[in-house]
Amino acid sequence: ATRPLWPMSDAYSNVVGGGLKLKGATKKKKRKQRDEEVVEETTAVGEPSTSAALSAPVTTGPIHTGTEKRRKETLLNRQLDLAKQGKLKTHREQVKDFNNYLGKLTEHYDLPKVSKGN
Repeated sequence: ATRPLWPMSDAYSNVVGGGLKLKGATKKKKRKQRDEEVVEETTAVGEPSTSAALSAPVTTGPIHTGTEKRRKETLLNRQLDLAKQGKLKTHREQVKDFNNYLGKLTEHYDLPKVSKGN
């Protein structure tokens, strides 16, 4: 049996340890919760409510783009027009009409009827 020319510990002496470092990759630092603690301390001391001035503005509901707003308005206007004309149907009426339509089709297009449980 032949012996290696160098001992095993020398074979791994040039290996660099540690994690893989990528160029341009930086870790994001987590913000500390000091702001909230400072607000709590100031209100606990008894000062007037300055927390309203320090807190971020509160938004209610989702923020929509201009296109989304116009689409919602258009859909609302269409429903209002149908309601004025008396053509707006309840869900129950729509299901009843759909079941009648399915009943008139041939067996080739046979689908189970829509009901409350489906």
